[in-house]
Amino acid sequence: MEIVKERSGGIAHLRLTGRLDNHWSQSLDDVLHEVAREGARHVRLDFSGVTYLSSAAAAVLLKHQNDAMALQGSLEISAASERARNTLRLMGFVELLIAGAGKGGSQRKTLSIPLPLESESASYESRVLDGKKSVCSVIGSPDLQSQASPISVYRDVFVLGVGALGATQEECGDLFGEFVGAAGGAAFMPTDGTATPDYMLSTAMGLVPTVQALSAITFRGSPSYQLRFEANTPDVGVPLSDIVRASVSLAGTPTVGMVMAADITGLVCARLRRSPASGGAMQFDFPAVREWLSFTPEKEFARFSSLVVGVASASPSSSIAPFLRPLSDDYQGHFHAAVTAFRPLPRGKLPVADIVSAWLQPRSVMSVVHLLRDDRAVEGAGESAFQRGLCWIFPIAARQESLLDGGAA
Repeated sequence: MEIVKERSGGIAHLRLTGRLDNHWSQSLDDVLHEVAREGARHVRLDFSGVTYLSSAAAAVLLKHQNDAMALQGSLEISAASERARNTLRLMGFVELLIAGAGKGGSQRKTLSIPLPLESESASYESRVLDGKKSVCSVIGSPDLQSQASPISVYRDVFVLGVGALGATQEECGDLFGEFVGAAGGAAFMPTDGTATPDYMLSTAMGLVPTVQALSAITFRGSPSYQLRFEANTPDVGVPLSDIVRASVSLAGTPTVGMVMAADITGLVCARLRRSPASGGAMQFDFPAVREWLSFTPEKEFARFSSLVVGVASASPSSSIAPFLRPLSDDYQGHFHAAVTAFRPLPRGKLPVADIVSAWLQPRSVMSVVHLLRDDRAVEGAGESAFQRGLCWIFPIAARQESLLDGGAA
């Protein structure tokens, strides 16, 4: 069996020659996963050289066709040998898989608004949603010496910081680490040595994730814009600062809250090694800081997906400024990322809650990290970059306030 892959815009063309038996079905499965990872939403298969087609192959095709349709894409056979067509007919799959054999259906159109932004790194498209301006709030202090306060992650709550899932500070004392919360879901990285992130999703029965937070920055409401991007150079990716610049430009406010689902090119990040509540003041000076924090010497997590929550500002208010760090010469920000197994991004207008529940799944969450900018002249790793992604943007109102209890706000 030979499989030849070509790309034309958003369409991937695969030409297959030979026997497509169970063994080669696994190879086809791998190739189709690779195509999805590369961002192609439409797949055209040339089966004119296929001499044998097994049931295993048909199962692979149907699985990937369903996956493509869920992402508002398509998978179909553009040409087929007589033997392949007859096999599909006997299986009852001709109308499902052969192009033009069924009645077909109109494809949904994606409406976008051109973004008034020039970027060498990425192409952008945006949508206007129905959200209003959000209020950004903070809890605790950046030095992590505050008592923990509970934050209930409802569907309209978006938050990042240092904390742990649990009912009390005593329960979480040896666990506090980086966390993200968004639209009814929360994930955090325990510092108890297990190196296994934990997560919780809200349920229709009333379960709401509660994070005990030592330090956090949060915003509430509905997004006003959806911004989709794709790197002009996939191996290089789109720098986080460029995505922030696009988001602030679109929002029209100096401060924005952001939630992003994106394919990772490489993250520059850090994680807590020990819980700040484990005893002793946290040391931020070198070399003592290495006992508290684990840094990445180079970019990591390439080819994984991420759920990123953060706040960025060109002119932060006095209440949030201590929680932000430089992202570029023009912007400051604070971002955490839940790193997950690769997840293809659907097209179209998407509720953020749907993405959160899809990304936070068993054996999917790999880590939760704090994103850094490492601009050292020689050995610096730079900043995090992403291949493609989808952002929900929350313009932040000028008024800021402290948040004492996320569940009561």
